[in-house]
Amino acid sequence: MDSVMHESFLHYIWQCQYFNREGLKTTNGELISIFKNGVHNTDAGPDFSNAKIKIGDIDWAGHVEIHINSSDWNQHRHHLDAAYDNVILHVVWKHDVPIIRKDGSVIPTLALADRVDSTLVKSYQKLVNSAFSIPCAKSFAKMEDLIKLSMLDKALMQRLNSKSALVLAAHAANKGDWEETLYQQLAKNFGFKVNAEPFLRLASTIPFRMLKKQSNSLLQIEALLLGGAGMLETKTKDEYVASLYREYQLLKTKYTLGNVQLHAAQWKFLRLRPANFPTLRIAQFASLLYHNRNFFSQIVETESLHDVYKLFEVNQSDYWQNHYRFGSKSQKKVAALGESSIQNIIINSIVPVLVSYGQTIDDNRYVERAIQWLENLPTEKNKITRVWEDIGMKVKSSFDSQALIEQYNNMCQKRNCLNCVIGSTLLKPSSL
Repeated sequence: MDSVMHESFLHYIWQCQYFNREGLKTTNGELISIFKNGVHNTDAGPDFSNAKIKIGDIDWAGHVEIHINSSDWNQHRHHLDAAYDNVILHVVWKHDVPIIRKDGSVIPTLALADRVDSTLVKSYQKLVNSAFSIPCAKSFAKMEDLIKLSMLDKALMQRLNSKSALVLAAHAANKGDWEETLYQQLAKNFGFKVNAEPFLRLASTIPFRMLKKQSNSLLQIEALLLGGAGMLETKTKDEYVASLYREYQLLKTKYTLGNVQLHAAQWKFLRLRPANFPTLRIAQFASLLYHNRNFFSQIVETESLHDVYKLFEVNQSDYWQNHYRFGSKSQKKVAALGESSIQNIIINSIVPVLVSYGQTIDDNRYVERAIQWLENLPTEKNKITRVWEDIGMKVKSSFDSQALIEQYNNMCQKRNCLNCVIGSTLLKPSSL
């Protein structure tokens, strides 16, 4: 049983006080009374801070450190770290050696091995050693709907905050320019994973402020983006391509772009459906920017999800209505940006930017609006949502699918059951 004991489980036991507290004594026989178990510290330093504990006849205020064995204190070199000088109680699974402070006094130690319900330990081991991709798969269907909803709420906010952190980092790098930040997020999203990175590099090479100066000409916006992408040929009989090349050469001189453009080889076409070819996606992106010249302001001012959709319902230029790539005419009309693509962009670009903006100006209405949009968007269909559906989870909207993707990747796959609402429900002593 001890061989699979994890420190994180002991943190959980201490934080929830899931052990027999009757007649608590240190390994030296002094009585212990716990008034405050402390605040869990996830940064460097002792595991719990600001604890209040009576040991013997003395009331102590300070830190609590937790280890599997008391000898781990020296192995982790805490005896050389001044941050641990104020530890008032050493909580361990097993006590194997006394730990001495610099002044020669013994650090009071509480051993928990004989005070934790063995059923609880077995339940924990069963979860973390589960062969299923979702550890609680066999118990999940028995969980109350309220607990499942709580899991979804917590997971969604974790996902939104993680995405927001990336957006805010970009916002800081852009010196507080929200338009540039949204432009970069959209560009990356238009790459739809396979071409996300070259699309993002393109957005850095051809910044939004440059495109805004050419906002009256779709051809010039296309020229800057396709030229910056390294896709324009110098010799061609295609008049449209030739006109793009001429425009790009003029704009390249105007903005002193030099040779900063990407190379055509950086873009992936192999095994992509024609609708996802980067040439067409760049053309659609150019048209979106041309028809929505103050895109960030429009997003912030738009409350209706229907109106957000309408911002994306623009046709690419005539050439790209019968071409997927240069010089190869399609037999069928090329469709505009599809509904599923628009939904993907709203979920992965618009929502995170709106959440970030709301957090920056401390106005929760924008966060609530973003969440409401997710609730009204259809669920995403992928291998992760199918895994959840297989164990009985009803996935009704993008709110659910986004939450479940987060839960799967950062809780289930990491066996982080101790910080999961479902896990903490299963890991509750039967006596409570």
